[in-house]
Amino acid sequence: MRRLFLMMMALTACDPAVVGEDDAGELPDAGQLIDAGQADAGQADAGEVDAGEVDAGEPDAGDVDAGQLDAGPPDAGVLMVDRSNPQLYRFQFTAAAADPDAGRALGNELAALDTRVTPKGLLVVYLHGAGAPGTCGSTAHGDFLAQRGFHVIGPCYVSDYGVGNCGNDIGGCRLEAFDGVDRTSVITIAPPDSIEVRVVRMLQRLQTLNAKGDWQYFIVGGKPRWDRIIISGISHGASSAGVIAQVRPVARAVMLSGPLDTNQAWLTQSSLTPVDRQWGFTHSNDPQHPGHLSAFSALQLPGTAQRIEAGTRPWSDSHRLFTSIDAGNADSSHSSTQAGGSSPRAPDGGYRFGDAWDQMYGAP
Repeated sequence: MRRLFLMMMALTACDPAVVGEDDAGELPDAGQLIDAGQADAGQADAGEVDAGEVDAGEPDAGDVDAGQLDAGPPDAGVLMVDRSNPQLYRFQFTAAAADPDAGRALGNELAALDTRVTPKGLLVVYLHGAGAPGTCGSTAHGDFLAQRGFHVIGPCYVSDYGVGNCGNDIGGCRLEAFDGVDRTSVITIAPPDSIEVRVVRMLQRLQTLNAKGDWQYFIVGGKPRWDRIIISGISHGASSAGVIAQVRPVARAVMLSGPLDTNQAWLTQSSLTPVDRQWGFTHSNDPQHPGHLSAFSALQLPGTAQRIEAGTRPWSDSHRLFTSIDAGNADSSHSSTQAGGSSPRAPDGGYRFGDAWDQMYGAP
């Protein structure tokens, strides 16, 4: 019945709040199309993250199957994405639009899905850096991942409390920001403002805006379906992704320009996500680089640090990757590990770090 419903949806009038990259017209806040050149407003710990640029050199990663409903990998259950109108969909709405109970971190949340490619049945939850950005996440990084078959969301979450205020329990602060359970007097974060609840509310909102994307597949029993989720982020978001991977059994954890949290207890605690599903990537010109390498070691990520331009994928299967490719000043180097304005380009227009991202996220 569900397959029949989705096929009927494809034949009926399009939801006016759902718009792909080829659609025109103005959008309501509930499902706004992000312009291809729009800069992301998220901030990293050591400076503003440059992003928002579409990877113009990235070819489509699959054949178009007009009208085909993809069921995903054999173990993915009942994921059904309607690809009858193949395009790159981008969505933007406020945290309050997704959940009227939201009270903090009320910026614009981002999502992307590319129905021109075969869906992987995996959701990337991408966490922005420190601060209170007006737009949360990276349009460009979301596009890069969506073009590889991932569903992608970038929730707004509370990340402006200053981890230095957390003393020896930065992990406790990050956990409270994640699930809204009271753990520290430093911050007070209610469940509607927590990452875990925001993920569910975003998916529910996206299901309303874009039922053909089958976003509800990533919710089970009112909770995120963590075994089909890649938790990822940059800077502050990278460290939080590492903490989340310890307390939830995620498909993968991908940490860009992080983790940091030097000498914090959480770095050496046991993890529900095996370390062979966790990756880190850092830039040698980033002032935080030594701390990132130290965190890779404390987390016991597999392998030794590998400079990506000195070798080729898979870099001896190491999960500790770094680069020294010129990306500008220290702040730009810090933000260059995600797709966007400061991330170096190859002569053909593609991203120099594309192979590294593919390796970490598990793209072909």
